[in-house]
Amino acid sequence: MKTLGFLGAGRLAQMLAPKAAKAGWKVILSNSRGPDTLAGLVQGIEGDVSAATPADMVRQADVVILAIRWPQIEAATSGLDWRGKIVIDATNNRLGPKPEDVIDIGGVLSSDVVAGHVPGARLVKAFNHEPIPVFDQSLPPQGDANVLFLAGSDAEANAAVAGLLRDLGAEPVDLGPIDQGGKLIAIGGPLANRFKLYTLPDAKAAIATT
Repeated sequence: MKTLGFLGAGRLAQMLAPKAAKAGWKVILSNSRGPDTLAGLVQGIEGDVSAATPADMVRQADVVILAIRWPQIEAATSGLDWRGKIVIDATNNRLGPKPEDVIDIGGVLSSDVVAGHVPGARLVKAFNHEPIPVFDQSLPPQGDANVLFLAGSDAEANAAVAGLLRDLGAEPVDLGPIDQGGKLIAIGGPLANRFKLYTLPDAKAAIATT
């Protein structure tokens, strides 16, 4: 059994944790307020689900999802040992869905900013290219619109994340290195915010035009 850890226990974690547990993953939730505050959430999820401090979660997890909002990244990741850890960057530099909610980071790739806060991590971009309700409604997929994108510069880390996506019932599409493929699913990227998942043929066609 592989272990999936969540740094943050908000909407993304509450949506994905039950799906991952049902798919056979051991799930560990964590937040800044301590595992006792997550007891009710843990009890409401079927499967091998527990809560831990962020440090204990990172130590135990095979894959960690950054399920936090952009302003929380620095404080939430500080002091944790990220060396060699596969980390899914599910963040976007925004506060909400409106254009005015985008946070100006000076034109740099958001994952470059995140990488600076998780030194030594094997970073993979995923779960950021659509609003959370799209993933909630589409996992597991009900038809052939089942593509989830990922981008990362470590082949083994990409493969591990692709395995998680498959376990969730999706068809993973690897967009390549994070500094290239990550731009396609970042805010304003050509593959982002479609408000529904791609079919595999449609995804391939869309990638071909980028």
